[in-house]
Amino acid sequence: MGILNLSRLIADIAPEAIREVELKSLFGRRIAIDASMCIYQFLIAIRNKDQLMTNEAGETTSHLIGLFYRTIKLLEMGIKPIYVFDGKAPQLKCGELTKRAERRKEAENKLADALEEQDIDNINKFNKRVVRVTRQHNSDCKKLLQLMGLPVIESPSEAEAQCAQLCKEGLVYATATEDMDALTFGSPRLIRNLTSGNNEKVKEYYLDKVLEGLEMTHNQFIDLGILMGCDYCDSIKGIGGKKGLELMKAYGSIEQILEQKYGITEFIDVDIDYGDRVVEVVESEDTVKEEESGEQKNNGDVEDKGEHKENDETKENGNEDELKEELDSTQETDENVDSDKEDSKEDINDSLIEDESINESQNESQSDAKVNGKKKSKDKKGPKIPDNWLFTGARKLFVTPNVLKGTLTEADLKQKDIDEEAIVEFLCVENGFSEDRVRNAVKRIKDSKGKCSQTRIDSFFKMMPNTNPKAKTDNKSKTDNKNKRSGAQSKNASKRGRR
Repeated sequence: MGILNLSRLIADIAPEAIREVELKSLFGRRIAIDASMCIYQFLIAIRNKDQLMTNEAGETTSHLIGLFYRTIKLLEMGIKPIYVFDGKAPQLKCGELTKRAERRKEAENKLADALEEQDIDNINKFNKRVVRVTRQHNSDCKKLLQLMGLPVIESPSEAEAQCAQLCKEGLVYATATEDMDALTFGSPRLIRNLTSGNNEKVKEYYLDKVLEGLEMTHNQFIDLGILMGCDYCDSIKGIGGKKGLELMKAYGSIEQILEQKYGITEFIDVDIDYGDRVVEVVESEDTVKEEESGEQKNNGDVEDKGEHKENDETKENGNEDELKEELDSTQETDENVDSDKEDSKEDINDSLIEDESINESQNESQSDAKVNGKKKSKDKKGPKIPDNWLFTGARKLFVTPNVLKGTLTEADLKQKDIDEEAIVEFLCVENGFSEDRVRNAVKRIKDSKGKCSQTRIDSFFKMMPNTNPKAKTDNKSKTDNKNKRSGAQSKNASKRGRR
């Protein structure tokens, strides 16, 4: 989820923080990509009718098709992708993961009804909502990327937090993800739509411009994100982006809002110990964004395979034709990725908004059962403060996330040689890809290597701040005097013309 409706708030209040740029303008840039998010997009977008693409054994290949060809396109544009995978979910995310599992279960029930009624629109809609990324999907993608010679980073916890850390350390230019909480994790730049569609443009968000436009510090921005709704604790029901912004500007912090507006003076101080995890959630959640079910640890891969039992002939014959079509036509694939990804994100957010109001009290009690004491709002008609609100823990996760800090170097992020024969073995022999098409794609990767090794011209120059304010003032005075003289001369010339 990231931060609920944050992109809309920034577009309304700080539009100067968003810039639409040509994809080719990222030439020579190293970009840290949230791998889990783009795998999820590919699983939604690349399909044979309403079914995932599979090999002869019935194993999903949609993620491999999307990752392989989209990555090649980035390389051909001179972009250096660094894929970052999720590690263990923070303990505070358990409540959000439980909600996702419940929403997915509801979507599965609605999908069953749609299949029974042969409602094509709802079949497509709910097929997207039941998609999950399994351990096998992650493992497949890591293997493919490594065979392509690309760096793969495994985050200790949240991938977007690790991407933000790489960006803060200057090892990459920007974080590429659809999750807006990359900004609350402190990424100086966020790129959206990098791995989606055939679009030649992407959106860049600049953290400094966001803070300037919202007129707040980064710590206040984190509190605003918590008020709007994040993955690590409940939010105050009835407070959205603009209301949250008003409160933050009026009071400055969540503590002050609770004390001065709601009369709450005691807060739960959550100690985030990254060594402690809820075993059930960790084992089931090798997981990623909207995907893995927190309730069904051992069924992820089995269910994925089971989804395609209906038509064996299609898998063995028709699906092979579709696979070749997808391999041939990356443009069509990319367009589908773009449109379906946007729809899926909207569907998920809509589902979140609808389901939160219904299940909120039940889910709050489940996610907060570990903490004693109750802090309730006395105002039953207005916004409701969550019981046992763990906002301090969420804040700590944003300020001090579990990431690899100061351990990765330029050498760790360099592209290596591609292993063509191993790629052919993995994609063609094991997963039924066309060998001719794969070898042609490998040639494109080799041809693109020269582009990725080129250096941007702006890397030779460095903007130096003006450390002499007096000189700046003097220059301004000279400019003002020059403008005055020019105005006087124009006035005299006008008088002479009238005479």
